[in-house]
Amino acid sequence: MPLKTLVKVSSIDNLSDARYCAGMGASMIGFAVDSACVHYVNPEQFKAITQWIKGVAFIGELNTTDLATARYTLERYTLDGLQFNYPIALQNIAHLEVPILLKICLQGNEKLTSLHALMNTYAPYVKYFLFEAASAQEGAIISLQPAIHRLASYFPVLQGFHVSVATLPHLLGTKIEGIALQRDIKTKLSCKDKDSDMLTDIIEYLSVE
Repeated sequence: MPLKTLVKVSSIDNLSDARYCAGMGASMIGFAVDSACVHYVNPEQFKAITQWIKGVAFIGELNTTDLATARYTLERYTLDGLQFNYPIALQNIAHLEVPILLKICLQGNEKLTSLHALMNTYAPYVKYFLFEAASAQEGAIISLQPAIHRLASYFPVLQGFHVSVATLPHLLGTKIEGIALQRDIKTKLSCKDKDSDMLTDIIEYLSVE
């Protein structure tokens, strides 16, 4: 069943969660394909999971900005896109033949003009800009939402901060392309814990007719 907006779920590392996200209508599921990550999914694990999943894009999430590593990753994994963290050199993504997601971690003091200039530079090479929050100052991050939503009128934006069932009615009324959710790496979605329950509640809310 299609969801009310595009949804990307990160840190998937097991078949149960992948099936759940795909079955509920998520558009993209992310896998940590960087061996330095604690929730790393190696090529054999990735194949074992994804061979049973259809109808969803598989995104390789990289912490490195090295072009050679990115190309090597594409040789080892069957991916529909790669996600990088900003900053990254333009030449390291310009010639990759897969869609690129660029994750930008907000600190809370960014200006609309600087964000617009950054996104305008990278826009020819990026399919989605994914905004997450790196600051513990929640108020400062939340105050950036109006700026982010204005930018979404010009660029394809996924919001990965301040997303909950309570905020979804407002988010669905903006120009953002969709939302990005983080699956807690310590639990499975089938487990009853705060983080997994919140993610499940969000997806179920978006699937309501």
